[in-house]
Amino acid sequence: MYGGHLGVALAGKGFRKTIPLWVLIVATQLPDWTDAAVCSAGVSSPPSEMLSHSIPAVAILAAVMAAVYYATQRDTVSSMIVATIVVSHMLADFLTGLKPTWPGGPSIGLQLYQRPAIDFALEAVIIVIGWMIYRRSLPEDRRSSGPAILILASVLLLQLAASMSFALFPGMKKC
Repeated sequence: MYGGHLGVALAGKGFRKTIPLWVLIVATQLPDWTDAAVCSAGVSSPPSEMLSHSIPAVAILAAVMAAVYYATQRDTVSSMIVATIVVSHMLADFLTGLKPTWPGGPSIGLQLYQRPAIDFALEAVIIVIGWMIYRRSLPEDRRSSGPAILILASVLLLQLAASMSFALFPGMKKC
């Protein structure tokens, strides 16, 4: 999932206005950024996805991110939301990819990346719902403003580009 993760971050902002949007974006992207860092470091055993997308890895990432947020903000509820947003990454990736569960465990997922049109439709729904929830965090007179609409359009276009890449380059490896 690509744009859908951002939709989840937007929804998190709608549920808790006090959490900066950038924190929620980091939270929702943390497993992918961890995967990129591990991959870039040349670690091949265990596979980078085991260290970034498995259940134990995501649990550790969520706990660390929540602890850092709590240490800086002293807000238990927001820290739990941040942790939930990190965990949502794994749940969303179940829909689109094939991810490891735990060392020696099965890889699971619906692999919708192999069906780019369906992937785009699903992620677009998540993006729109997340954006609609996000709009609640804005002052009423800005909820339908150009910048608010631009956020929605930008994330949808990002997802369209990702889905088109999946269609044009099937089997493309991230690492």
